[in-house]
Amino acid sequence: MSHTRRARLHAVLTSAGAAALVAGALIAPAASANDDQTTPTPAQSFQSVPRRPSVATPPTDQFIVKFKDPARAGSALRAQSVSRAAAKLGATAREVRATATGARVVRTSKEFGDGDADKLLASLRADPAVAYAEPDFKLQAKVANPNDPAFLDQWNLSAETGGIRATRAWDVTRGAGQVVAVVDTGITSHVDLDANVLAGYDMIADQATSGDNDGRDADATDPGDRSADNQCGDDVPGDPFSSWHGTHVAGIIAAVTNNRVGMAGAAPGAKILPVRVLGPCGGQESDTADAILWASGAPVPGTPINLHPARVINLSLGATEPCSQTFQDAIATATARGSVVVAAAGNEMAQASKSTPANCPNVISVAASGRSGALAPYSNFGPGVDITAPGGDMTPTTDEDPGSGFPNGILSTENDGETTATEGAGTNYYWSEGTSFAAPHVSAAAALLVAQMGPTATPAAVEARLKRTARPITGGCPQGCGAGRLDAANAVLHFSTVLAAGDFTGDGKADVLARENSGFLWLYPGNGSGGWLARRQVGAGWNGFTSLVAPGDFNGDRRADVLARDASGALWLYPGNGSGGFLTRVKVGSGWSGFTALIGPGDINGDGKADVLARDTTGALWLYPGNGRGGWLARTKAGSGWNAMTAVVGPGDLTGDRKADLLGRDASGVLWRYPGNGRGGFGARSQVGTGWNAMTAITGRGDYNGDAKTDILAVDTNGTLRLYRGNGLGGFPGWTGVGVGWG
Repeated sequence: MSHTRRARLHAVLTSAGAAALVAGALIAPAASANDDQTTPTPAQSFQSVPRRPSVATPPTDQFIVKFKDPARAGSALRAQSVSRAAAKLGATAREVRATATGARVVRTSKEFGDGDADKLLASLRADPAVAYAEPDFKLQAKVANPNDPAFLDQWNLSAETGGIRATRAWDVTRGAGQVVAVVDTGITSHVDLDANVLAGYDMIADQATSGDNDGRDADATDPGDRSADNQCGDDVPGDPFSSWHGTHVAGIIAAVTNNRVGMAGAAPGAKILPVRVLGPCGGQESDTADAILWASGAPVPGTPINLHPARVINLSLGATEPCSQTFQDAIATATARGSVVVAAAGNEMAQASKSTPANCPNVISVAASGRSGALAPYSNFGPGVDITAPGGDMTPTTDEDPGSGFPNGILSTENDGETTATEGAGTNYYWSEGTSFAAPHVSAAAALLVAQMGPTATPAAVEARLKRTARPITGGCPQGCGAGRLDAANAVLHFSTVLAAGDFTGDGKADVLARENSGFLWLYPGNGSGGWLARRQVGAGWNGFTSLVAPGDFNGDRRADVLARDASGALWLYPGNGSGGFLTRVKVGSGWSGFTALIGPGDINGDGKADVLARDTTGALWLYPGNGRGGWLARTKAGSGWNAMTAVVGPGDLTGDRKADLLGRDASGVLWRYPGNGRGGFGARSQVGTGWNAMTAITGRGDYNGDAKTDILAVDTNGTLRLYRGNGLGGFPGWTGVGVGWG
């Protein structure tokens, strides 16, 4: 059926008028970047979106080449084949190693991209002596892009500059078990949404303005919000099209994903709780406040208790008013019950502090950014903004084509009916722009974060983490864009373990290994002056281990190793290869699940071999002396009462006496040094610091700043990695920040 639809959904933020003096301010969806109701633009569905072209071979400097003749594979002739191919592109090549199947791993002097890798491979494959040639790709254990066909057009979820990196966050969680309330126009049936929608509620009390003439009831269906001229006030022109605003918002949050239909939701494991408060002329503040309460699970007279309390409440609506006491009370109750409240900052290109309920306490106020990551031209701004998220910017990219900017909007689920919902048209998708569509990105990220943080996560903690992990606004934002651009991956991912690995790369400088809660293991090579070289991934699947230990050289090959305990209590040795990777792992023990802490202190007993300390459930500390060959000598008891310590760290020699020491943090945050006696025991302890209970991780051993004194590293509650410079006398004169985002 041929029809038209506004690609930019209208939503004037109406101030309280004569009709609103009794019931309160009139609230409208905060969706549009303009207030023009008179110029409809053609509808766009995802089927008409141009697909991105296929990409060439990703940039790489490593290739796998197999020769047909085994004799040639073992001769200098193979080097000539590879060198000739590389020389054509202005590079040299050298063999790195042979594979188990007899192929050769070849590394070029420069990285090839933009099709040059394909040219090199084509040249090699043209050599009659070559059986095959392939790029040696770097692999990562990660959630693949979903199979929803329109996902390719959802730049807002991608790793593009303006996207929130949702798929990376899905490595950890998809928001399963979380309920997000969409307080909006209600919802329409949609094939790409229905499976994730719970039974909601229509909270519009006035039958005359509800649009469905039913008043409050358990049917949250959106009947359409079109309006006639003068219906919403004298001389106020009508809106001939229904917006299906709530359906669009809901799809951004939790459209069904990986179903080979349509699009993907940002938190596809979450459920949507639709609560209808907006009709043809907007909605009343009183209804919206009740909806917030009901969504949180609080009692609302005349309505049944919500059996699915929302951990996140999305408010893509607003009015240009101060925050009322009515809203303050409702939001305070909701947050006290554990609900994160998210609201659109508004689209007037003005101070967000003038837009309610975004300007209320305990609300995450969301401004909108475009595809480039810059503040969208219509978005509100200023100190009233907490964070910015993709809202789209559909400004035409060419004067000749008014619709050229549509793909830079936010694609989501909608109904195809112009005025009333069209049955059987549940596979349509439209682009829109506005802070209404920025807010649900934050609501989805909050759902992902709550699922990852657990049921005790408070709204304040969720907000703090979303803001702390935000990225800078492209081009800066002197107007005020809050903490920056939402990054769902940064919010959800964190380092669950930080290990001072010693010299793991063989360059004589102390390095760090960090395990992400996704299971990725990252190497941060030290630069020898208190900083880091570019990090690289050295493993995946490490979230299956309950403890990681960096004991130093445990097998006597002069390379730093890692010990890892799995859930069964087995202890595995991952021998370092001396260049930032691992050799084949070896099982070195079982029954280690009974220990509450494992520490790699270095050489505690003075025999020149790396040892391990283990604390049992009684607080006893046991020394497991290493035999220098990757195994153990008989254990001995090294202390008792250590269950009073909330952290035990093996920093190595802090005092310069060539004996390994121990650090312990007690429950009050005092850090104690236990000097090693070089025979497997410790002397009288001394206090070296206070306030250390603010550290979420403490690790040692190594000289990180190149002064030949042992330092330690710690991560504070803001996620800052701190370097505490040792003074060689057992203390730390100060610290410097050497990284952010480590929390």
